[in-house]
Amino acid sequence: MTIGKLYFGKDAIQYGLELCLARAGRQAYRVTEATARAVDVLLVSMFWYLDVYAYERFKRRAGLVKGKPPIVIAGGMQATITPALISKMVDFVFLGDADDALGTILHAIEHGQCPEHPGLWDGEGEPPAPHGCEPSGFAVQTQGDDGGTTRIEIARGCKFKCAFCVLSGLKPYREVSTDAVIEQLRAAPPGRVSAFAPERTCHSGWPKIAEEMQRLGLHDLSQDVRLENMLKLLGTSATIGIEGPSERLRKAIGKRFSDQFILDRLGEFVTSKKRVCMIAAYFIADLPSETNEDWEALRLLFEKMEAAEWSRWLVFKPVLNPLSPKPYTRLADATVHPFRDYETPWLNLLRKDGGQWGFRIVESLVWGPWRRMLDLLVHRGGAEAYGIIHKLPDALLGSMPKKTRRMAMARQLLDECSKHGLAEDRLLGGSTPTPALQT
Repeated sequence: MTIGKLYFGKDAIQYGLELCLARAGRQAYRVTEATARAVDVLLVSMFWYLDVYAYERFKRRAGLVKGKPPIVIAGGMQATITPALISKMVDFVFLGDADDALGTILHAIEHGQCPEHPGLWDGEGEPPAPHGCEPSGFAVQTQGDDGGTTRIEIARGCKFKCAFCVLSGLKPYREVSTDAVIEQLRAAPPGRVSAFAPERTCHSGWPKIAEEMQRLGLHDLSQDVRLENMLKLLGTSATIGIEGPSERLRKAIGKRFSDQFILDRLGEFVTSKKRVCMIAAYFIADLPSETNEDWEALRLLFEKMEAAEWSRWLVFKPVLNPLSPKPYTRLADATVHPFRDYETPWLNLLRKDGGQWGFRIVESLVWGPWRRMLDLLVHRGGAEAYGIIHKLPDALLGSMPKKTRRMAMARQLLDECSKHGLAEDRLLGGSTPTPALQT
């Protein structure tokens, strides 16, 4: 039996899929549009909402048809949280962790049987609960001109209960044992390593893991860290989630970081390194009850950073993501306003309204109406969304429309959704979009 594999994005390898294949003792071959129909089984990994559109485009060009060879099985985070939609595109959807399941599924197919597993769904009836399993020591070596990177999962799920994050609602927190992680580190070739988890510094054995990486001379690439754990990082770069622009909104979503706490932790990190540091910080726009006062609070935080001497050694990259309500989260039903202009006030803030902050800023753009509508269609459209996605032109599945057309096209997409039975209040959460904030 020939097995194909398909995933999207910039990565040369997909860790979760390779883990499942390794545990199943199987080999799969990366397919193209020209070779996809030559395999017996095609495994498709979907990580986020844009993968749904990428797969639709691939499916058309490859001539894949549900119910005809090859048998297509989709898995991954996006398949798990929106199975009703994805079941319209593939033969089976696997919900949750398939580490200990893929071998059984492929064995059944190979022997001419219909595969069965508690986490496997054919689209009939109600989807099952996501399957969970214990993570275990496993490493994937990516290739590249720089020598590649060894990737090792050290934990799965999340201990924290932030209102916007799907991980803690989807699966319990589980760790790979410290000994198993260290065993993989010692087997890794010299060079770069990424020991990853939703919050890796919370791993009970993190001090030992970090110490071993240093002893082996491995360059730790991972930068994501909770604000309170920044000093546990080995390097001078960090990526943190501040999320709410104000203390009030942060408290409401489970990130109880005061402005002073943020300033203290950033200052400690920068001064401890005794050199220029790069910090990326994520913020969320369009949180419930957001007002102009919340954004004025963020400007005040920037002013306090500017007043701190340590900020002269800081390269700061703030990133603003409008809320994407996900299943399995407390904000799953939140009202959103996809037509608000967040990019203009955001860039005005980063550029200090034509001035310049006393610390270095790396500018970032903001998802606009078109991307937000694509997101909402996937996460709130259910099975009915596929009737709309199936009609989108190839050009809109593979690239962004011109910026001058995005607002009009987003409104047109919302109108098309209404015509196909997806009411505006279902997609947006029951509220008519309001004017832009005057930030």
